[in-house]
Amino acid sequence: MKEIILSAKPQGGYRIVFLMAFSASLMADMLLFMHSQMRQTAQILKEDFRILLVCDDRIKIDIEAAGEKIAAIKGTDRVVFVSKKERLERLKSEDPELVNSVLTSQANPLPDTWEVYIKEESLGDINSWVNEAWRVQGVADIKYKPLEAYAIMHALFYGHLIKLTMAMSLMVFAIIIAILAFKCTVLISLSAARLWIFSGIAGGLAATFVFYIALYPLKYLSQISAQPSLLSQIAVIICCAAFGWLLCQWKNAR
Repeated sequence: MKEIILSAKPQGGYRIVFLMAFSASLMADMLLFMHSQMRQTAQILKEDFRILLVCDDRIKIDIEAAGEKIAAIKGTDRVVFVSKKERLERLKSEDPELVNSVLTSQANPLPDTWEVYIKEESLGDINSWVNEAWRVQGVADIKYKPLEAYAIMHALFYGHLIKLTMAMSLMVFAIIIAILAFKCTVLISLSAARLWIFSGIAGGLAATFVFYIALYPLKYLSQISAQPSLLSQIAVIICCAAFGWLLCQWKNAR
């Protein structure tokens, strides 16, 4: 039967834990920051992105019925009808000088439109949505920014990729701890390994301090100021402490 001792005195070498925890924590902070930035960037782009369906004024149609058909298309989040009068009022409030210089008569040249917001999961197949929208009677033209849709998809993809990378790293870390605990004949107690644990915590705190010092100038360069959550920062520090304890087990089990 394997003997497990919880009071063994660990050997020296804990100083290296500080440097390793510092490096790992700094990388984790950067990944968390990039994930927050990607999510906020995608959110800003999603709020701005919409598909504009131009109403055909050459034929008489039921606006409400056409709007219901558009809303029924798979992937539609919501549909907002904007009349030509409301569209003109919007333009006047945004840039009245431009409207007055272009609009030379009392007639309103703008068409009635539907503003359509698409669900996140449907952005990757937006061409299929557009093809379905063309079948709705009364739609004369469809306008949207395809490059903005691609930008949203890439921002979401990289955000999910960073999240997956961190989840896999934590899973590997947990597996290593489980294997070490199973194979080691000596388990160092938390009290005996306190210098290793404190070194891991110190490395994590130092990395967080350096991270925010390096991040400070960015608030003057970018309007996007998403930061990692406090809980994620605490989780990184806890992992640094566990990392110190893990290295203590590995070094003293050899």
